[in-house]
Amino acid sequence: MPSAPLSSEAFAAAVLRVARFRGRPVAVKLGGSAMEDPAATDAALRSVAALHFLGLSVVVVHGGGKPIDRAMAEAGLTPKKVGGRRYTDDATLEIVVRVLKDEINPDLVGRLKELGGHPVARSSTLVGERMTAPGPDGRPIDLGRVGRVTDVDHVTLDDELNEGFLPVIPPLALDADGGWLNLNADDAAAAVAGALGAQYAIFLTDTPGVLRDRRDPASLIPKLSAAECRALIASGVIDGGMIPKVEACFAAHDAGVPSALILDGRVPYSLLDVFLRDTFTGTEITR
Repeated sequence: MPSAPLSSEAFAAAVLRVARFRGRPVAVKLGGSAMEDPAATDAALRSVAALHFLGLSVVVVHGGGKPIDRAMAEAGLTPKKVGGRRYTDDATLEIVVRVLKDEINPDLVGRLKELGGHPVARSSTLVGERMTAPGPDGRPIDLGRVGRVTDVDHVTLDDELNEGFLPVIPPLALDADGGWLNLNADDAAAAVAGALGAQYAIFLTDTPGVLRDRRDPASLIPKLSAAECRALIASGVIDGGMIPKVEACFAAHDAGVPSALILDGRVPYSLLDVFLRDTFTGTEITR
C-alpha cells in the first residue's frame, strides 16, 4: 500500500523543525540491530544522509560487535567478555581492527556516498589509553588492548563538518605508542559528542528504550533525568545490557552534551523522528 501523500503544510513544518538544529553537531552511534538488519541499516543510513543534506552537522560512530564475533569464530577464537567488554589480546585485536577499520567503515562510507552524501572515514580521530575492569574483590582485571578515550581530534572534525563532510568513525583509538586500542562504541560516541559540543548524543540500539518492565514494550519511559536513571539502576529496573547504554549517556552529559537519546534502531527512520516530529519513540536522558 502506498504511503499517504505528504502535504505542503506538513513538509514546511518538518523543514522548519530541522532548521533549528543547523550548525549544531549531532553524534549518532550506529550499532546493534541497526547494522544487522539490512532494512534497518538502509533506513538508518538514509536518515543520516537526509539530515546531512538538510544542513545538520552529523558525525557517525559505528560499532561492529556481531561481525567481530563471526570473524573470531571463523578464525577459531572464542570471544571473552569481562565486565561487559571484549577481552582483546593481540589475535583478537587484529580481527577487531580489520573488521571495524577495513570492512565495516569503508562499507558505510561507500553506502553513504551512493546516497549522494559526502562521508569521510576517520579511523585515527580518537586517542586513548589502556583500561582495566573492576574485579569482584576490588582488584583491577586486565582487558588486554581495550582502551578509554583520552582525547578527540575535534579540530579536524570541526573543519570537516564546516566544509560539509560527514565523518564516519570506528570505535578504535591510538595509544601513545601508535598502537590500536579497542573501544566500546557507545563510549566512543559519547566522547565525540562531548568534544564537538553536540546538541544530542543519539544511540541506536535494539530495544525500544528504557523499560520499567523489559518484557513489556508498553512500559517505555520517554524521559528521565540522570538522577532518576541512577535510582532505576540501583533498584534493578535498568539492568543487563541497558546499563552500559545509560552510562554512556552519563558520560555524554559529563562531557557537556545536554541530551542523550536511546532509540530503537529496528524501527525504520526512528532517527529522523527526533528532528521531524514533536515526539519520537525512545528514551531521552537529560542531565
